[in-house]
Amino acid sequence: MIIIAGTGKVFKRIHDGFIMGNEINLGFDYSTGTKRQDLPEYYEQVDDPTELTDTEALNIILERDEQGESI
Repeated sequence: MIIIAGTGKVFKRIHDGFIMGNEINLGFDYSTGTKRQDLPEYYEQVDDPTELTDTEALNIILERDEQGESI
């Protein structure tokens, strides 16, 4: 089974906080030290930490810092 996160979201494994990405092919999981069937409820969708906001992107283009001041 493959699960796909919503737009701008990624999956985070609940028991250890590991960011998995926006698509997971469920099978067997060994992250707890034992073999277990991987289930969708072991993950939660969170905002993608690599996504830039519109303001962050504009500041990069205009060479501004986080407060909007010229660099």
